[in-house]
Parts: sequence; C-alpha cells; structure tokens
Amino acid sequence: MRFTQDFRAEYLLVVAFFATMPLYSPNMVLFHDGMPFADELMPLFVNVLMASSILAGVAVAWISSRRRDLLFLRVPWVVAGCVLYVGGFALATAAFGLGGSAATVAVACAGVALGAGTLELAVAWGAMLSGLDLRHALGWVAVAMGCASLLQLLLASVQVGVGLAVFFLLVLLGAVLPAVRAVRGGIFSGAWGEQAAPLVSRDDDFYGSLGGPTSFLATVRQMAQVLIVPFAGLLMFAFMMGVRKFFVFDVVSAEVLGVVVGAALVLPLCSLRRVKPLLPFIYQVLVPVFALALIICNSFYRGTFPLLIAAYASYVFYGAMGILALASLCAMAHAREFSPVLIYSLTVACFAAASWLGIFCGTLPPFDADNGGPSLLVVSTCYFAFLLAVPLFGAWHRERAGAGASLLADGRAAGGAAAEAAGADALDVQGRCEKTAERFGLSPRETEILGYLGRGHGIVFVANTLVISESTVRTHVKNIYKKLGVNSREELLQLVDEA
Repeated sequence: MRFTQDFRAEYLLVVAFFATMPLYSPNMVLFHDGMPFADELMPLFVNVLMASSILAGVAVAWISSRRRDLLFLRVPWVVAGCVLYVGGFALATAAFGLGGSAATVAVACAGVALGAGTLELAVAWGAMLSGLDLRHALGWVAVAMGCASLLQLLLASVQVGVGLAVFFLLVLLGAVLPAVRAVRGGIFSGAWGEQAAPLVSRDDDFYGSLGGPTSFLATVRQMAQVLIVPFAGLLMFAFMMGVRKFFVFDVVSAEVLGVVVGAALVLPLCSLRRVKPLLPFIYQVLVPVFALALIICNSFYRGTFPLLIAAYASYVFYGAMGILALASLCAMAHAREFSPVLIYSLTVACFAAASWLGIFCGTLPPFDADNGGPSLLVVSTCYFAFLLAVPLFGAWHRERAGAGASLLADGRAAGGAAAEAAGADALDVQGRCEKTAERFGLSPRETEILGYLGRGHGIVFVANTLVISESTVRTHVKNIYKKLGVNSREELLQLVDEA
C-alpha cells in the first residue's frame, strides 16, 4: 500500500471539529448541564438540528451523485458553512442563556444553521483528509477522536464560563481552517491534490464511475458493497452514544472514556505489517473475536462482574468501531471511486438519523436507566451477531464464486505464470508495470492496478487493498486488457516481463 506523506500539522485542528460537532450528543452536555434554559429548549434544538442535518445530507448526496463536479467544495459553500457553524452555536448559546419569548425561534434557527454548517464542514474536512490512505487514516483519526474525547472530559470538569470560552475557541479553530484552505484553493491534499487543482473537476477517473452517471440508489448500493460493515459500526456508535449515559465510578462518562480507550486500542493497528489487506483482517478476525467475547460476558446474570465489565467494555468497542469506520471512509475517499462530497454527506445524514434514534429511544421506558439493560442487550447482541455472520457469509460466498470462475469474475491467479510473477522481486515487477503503463498510456488508477496484477494479485485482493468495489476493479481490468491488447492474465504477464 502506498503511503501518503502530505499531511500537515494544521490538520490536527480536526480535533477541534470532532470536539464540537453537535450531532455527537456528548459534545452538547456542557450546554445541557450549564445553561439556565437548556432543559426547556434543548429538545426543540436537537429535533431541528437532526432533521435539518438529515434532509440537507440526503439532498447534497443526491445532487453530488448527479453532477460531475465538486459544487459543495467551492469557496462560497465552504465559507457559508463556516459562518453558519459559528453563528449557529452563538445563537443557541444566547437562547439557552437568556430565554424569553424569542428563544424558541432563535433555537429553531440555530438548529437549522448548525445542521447545514455541520454538514458543509464535515464534507470540507473529509476532502482535506482524503489524502490519507488507510494506515495513516487509522492513526490520525484515532489520535483526533481520542484527543477530542479528552477535551470533552476536561470541559466537563471546569466551570461553565471557562468551559464555554474554550468550547467557542474550539468552534472557531474547527471551522476557520476549511474556509481558509478553500479560499486559497488548496482544500485537497495528497492523491486528490493533482486531480482537484481547480475545485471543480470533470475527470471520469476522479469518481471511478467509469461509464457515465448512475442512479443515486445504485451509487449507494455500490458504496455499501465496499464499506457496509464499517458503516454499520459507525451507526451503532452514534446510536449507543445517544441512547443512555453511563458513568464510571459516578465520575467519568463511559461513552467519552470508551472513545479514549478505543483510540488507544486502534492506534497499534497502524503499525501492523501485513502482506494481505488490513481491513479484511480487522473485520474478519479481530472484530468478530471481540464481539464474541462481549456476547459471552453479556450472557451472565445481572449484577455479576462479567456483565458489569461488558457494559463498560461495550462503549470501548463502539468507540473503536467508530474510529475504524471514519478511517475507512477516509480510505474510500482516498481511493477516488466516489466523490468525498457524496461520501461524507451521506455519512452525516445517516449519523444524524442514528444519533436521533438513540436519543429518542433513551426517552422510552424500555431503555431508561432502571429497565434499559435487557433492551440494550438485545440491540447489542443483534449487532454482535451481525459482525459474526458477515465473515462467515463472505467465506461461503467466496467459496461458491471460486468454483470455475474466470479472472474477471473472481480475480484468481492464472497458474504458474502468476505464481512466478508473485514470487519475483516486487520492485522489479513494479518498475516493469510502470514502464508498460507509460508505453500504453494507462491512467494513474489503471497503472496502480496493473502493478497488483503484475505481482499475481486478483480482483478481491485489489478491491480490499484500495478500498474500492470489486465491480470497479473489474472495469479497470477490462480497460487495461483493452489498452494493452491482451485477452488473458498469461498474455498480460508476458507483456510486463518484456518491458
């Protein structure tokens, strides 16, 4: 896997955005507990905020799927998002603190402004971090979310006035940088930077659609094929963080502390050196093992030590799943198969819906603090069972598809020639692939995939490594075969060897 080095220290300001994003319910505890009229006005604020985020996210995603440009990363949109984000928090703070007859209208307006501003800034930050490959994204997202959670713990321990002052400083830091970068024309970095020099691009390879625009639902289904398991983890993270509050020793919020510990557990994954793709190892081995352990602990009687450990460990697990999901989204944006606007607008809409559902369920008797154990246990167990079922289904599907499938159907190596290429020196093979790609005018993405094919890898391996769909890899392979004038893997390897 290629490593992107174009990551600037200023991107650490994403910590400020994570620590203030209002869709994440722990970020709003400071307002709920410290403002005089928060109890009265917070339900309206949350409902308007979540509804506007969902509607705006779906609308932006639909428009992005129909257009061949980056409309919502143009300067006016990013600057407007910055203004709405800062102004929405200022208006909400004034309404929560002063109350009065106009407070209801002010809170509703603040919810709409923050919903739209959060969406735009999430898209902008996602585009800025799209230069990170999977390993770098795991590291930086873990650090960012861990630090953001530590900031939440610190803000909860200080006086309200000091906490609000620090919070608004974080709001400014998290909102201003995307606007500044957009005005300077450098919101993208790394792999995106070359293709998005103007913020509006019409390069077909930019989206990876490779054949013209598709319907919105077809695009969503294709995205789901790539990241359904990580995305489900993000939705469970949003739901569980909103449904109910736990405290460790009646002092520290369990959901916030869980993210800190989850970040510490995820961080070592960045240093794993594996020949095979990292995501399948995480979601087919590590995650099912932890899910099975939690199922076993949850099977004990109420009040027992294993069940108590499972209650707190579940928040660590969900925190880690949220970090893994965000890193996977960065890797998907880095792969350039889908527009970052489409990826992150859908993410915001779904995250808001899951968080809203969690907050609503938290008000129902089955989920309250006294009776909610069994209800949450059922939800968690269903999710853990899903995590265990996915790798089993995947193994069955691969075994079924492997019988008699061709190269373009399952990406298997073609006998001894592929084995010989796989055993050759990797750098030598890569050099020959690059010479071949330059000779026949392959695109950057086709050159990258040719390198994997030349080393004997198949469709599934390439898709898992680059975090793109198998159908897109097959389309690229067909284009490579056409441009090189070959009809089989043997002919392709022979052509590479002659380079």
